[in-house]
Amino acid sequence: MRPASLGLWALASVTAACGPAPVPSAQVLLFIDTDAPLPAAGLGPDELTLFDRLDVAVYAGDEVAPCEGCVREFSLKADRPRELSLGVAVSRDTAVARVRIYAQRNLDRNGQPDEPSSLVAWVRLPRPAPEEVREVHVTLRVADLARPRGSRFAPLEPAVESPSPPLARWPEARRVPCALPVGPEEACIPGGVVWMGDAQRTPGPAGGLAPRLVAMSPFVLDREEVTVRAFRQSGLPTDPDAGRAGSGACTFSATTGPDEDHPVNCVAWATAARFCEARGKQLPSEAQLEYVEGGLRGARYPWGEDDPRCAGVTFGRDVDIGPCRTLGRTSPVGTSPQDVLDVPGATLTDLAANVAEWSREAWRGADDACNMPGLFRDPECPVVAASVHATRGGTFSLAALAARSYVRQYSSVAADTIGFRCARRR
Repeated sequence: MRPASLGLWALASVTAACGPAPVPSAQVLLFIDTDAPLPAAGLGPDELTLFDRLDVAVYAGDEVAPCEGCVREFSLKADRPRELSLGVAVSRDTAVARVRIYAQRNLDRNGQPDEPSSLVAWVRLPRPAPEEVREVHVTLRVADLARPRGSRFAPLEPAVESPSPPLARWPEARRVPCALPVGPEEACIPGGVVWMGDAQRTPGPAGGLAPRLVAMSPFVLDREEVTVRAFRQSGLPTDPDAGRAGSGACTFSATTGPDEDHPVNCVAWATAARFCEARGKQLPSEAQLEYVEGGLRGARYPWGEDDPRCAGVTFGRDVDIGPCRTLGRTSPVGTSPQDVLDVPGATLTDLAANVAEWSREAWRGADDACNMPGLFRDPECPVVAASVHATRGGTFSLAALAARSYVRQYSSVAADTIGFRCARRR
C-alpha cells in the first residue's frame, strides 16, 4: 500500500476501458490522503485508533448503484499487506468513486457503515487515455465527520497531487494523562477520544444515541457508588426527598443496618446533586458515565465486549426468569469482580450495574442538538431545572442488555434501581 502524506495511507487502483474488455494498461490510481488515526499507520503507545475500515465503490454513468463487481472493502489493521487495490472495467465516459473510511464497531443492523460516523467523499474518476496511468487524490479529514464531501451526482473534481503541506495526523486522537489531585475514594480518569452511541440502534428503551466521536478531557470520579453509610453521614437523610426506608428494595435506614456497604438508592436527583455539591463536586455528565462504562474505549462494557456473568456483575436479579434471579438484589459496592475498570492508580467498580446512576443533565431525546452525530468535545446537554433526568448503567433488576455502555434511561422520581456517584473536573 503506497503511503499517503504522513504515512497514513490507502490506495485503490481503478481500471477503466472502452468496450466490454478491460484494458489494464489504462488506469486511474486513486490515493486517499487522510489525517484519520489508522491502526496501520504506526501509532504511538498513547495514540488511539478510531477508524479501521475502508471501502471504495465505483458508479458508472447515471447508475444509482455501484457497477457489478465495483465494490471493495479493506481492513486497515497493521498486519494487512501494504497495497490495497481494486480493478474495475468502466465502459462509460463517466465514473464516480465513493470513498469511505469508518469504524467496524459502527456497522448498523444491516451490516452497513453508519454514514454520519464515516469519513466520506465522492470523486469523479477521469477517463485515462490508452496506455495512461493517471494518479488522482481525494482528501478525508476527521473534521469532515458527518459532512460527506461531494455527492453521487455532484462529485468532487479529482486533485492531481497530495495536499500541500502534507496532512498531519489528527492530534486529538491520543490518551491524555490525568494529573488532577485525587482523594483516597476517587479515581483520576484519563482523557481521550472514543466512539459513543449505538450504530445498531437497539429497538426499545435500551437503544442508545447514534454514533458520535467524543473527545473527553480528564476528570475525577468516585471509585464507588455512594453507599448507605456515606449518605447517612452526610446529614441529608433528613431531606424530604431522601431514601424511603422499607419501600421496595430501598437500602437506606436511619440507623446502622445490614446494607451499610450497599449503594444507597431511592434518592431523588436533587438530593443526589446536593450531596455532590457539598463535597465540591457534581453529578457526572452522561458522556462521562458512558466513557467509563465503555472502558475509556467505547466498548460494550467497562471490561470489554464479553457479556456479564451472574457471579461477576449485579444484574438480572429481580426478574421472573433467568440465571441470576435467586441472587438477591443490590450487592455491597466493589464485590462484583467482573464489573471493574482499572485506571492509573485506581479501580472503579459497579459501573455497568448494581444500581443505575443519575447524570447531572435533564433528559434530552436523540434529536436534540446536544445528542446529534458528529464530533463533540466534553458534550453536555443544558443543565436546567427539570422534572426528568437521564440515568446511565444497568441495575440489579434488569437484563444484561441494560448494562451496555450506550444504554440511556430516565426518571422523574427516586427509585430503588437508581443510585449515584460524584465527579469533578478540577
